[in-house]
Amino acid sequence: MRLPAAAVVLCGGRSERMGRDKALLDWGGKPLVAHVASRLSPAFEEVVLSGDPSRYGRLGWRCIADRGGAGPLAGLCAAFLALPHAALFLVACDMPRIDAASAVALWPHLRSRDAAVPLAAHGPEPLHAFYARRVLPAAARLLAGSGRINGLAGECDVARVPVERLPGRGRTLEDCDTAGDFGRLRRLENPGRNLPAARCGGDR
Repeated sequence: MRLPAAAVVLCGGRSERMGRDKALLDWGGKPLVAHVASRLSPAFEEVVLSGDPSRYGRLGWRCIADRGGAGPLAGLCAAFLALPHAALFLVACDMPRIDAASAVALWPHLRSRDAAVPLAAHGPEPLHAFYARRVLPAAARLLAGSGRINGLAGECDVARVPVERLPGRGRTLEDCDTAGDFGRLRRLENPGRNLPAARCGGDR
């Protein structure tokens, strides 16, 4: 049974610390963003990408245009306006260890709340979280102001779920901001293998 929600994989970031487009880095023979979408697909009615359709629209997944460079809030607002679902699971494209089980375990915590967000040692992780459609007005206000998705915590009823209560105890929240992060996560997923340097679609 799939959750009555859509998953939105964000791929509109600048990837400045990586030095290349994180969404298109090769992970197991496919672009990283397509890998993340595939991992989530069994759990959701629909999985979409959020970013520039001219860049990501040929990866096999519907791509919803956001306001380029405006951050995760822009992706969240654009997805709610384009999709009919009452709730969305918002996730960054640079979490290659994500799996459907982590989203399924987080889902019951949304219930009548506005959002359900994992709470890790470094704080809340808003880019691995569920949001109910009723956050849209607050998200639009923040988008016109600070533009920071963490601001929703001050305006909405947010369930903070310790990662210890989720499968993998936070393993699926690990992201790759730099080439070093990406290489480390690839080695963890492929122990003992001699892996080539990171490539993206434009390198082929």
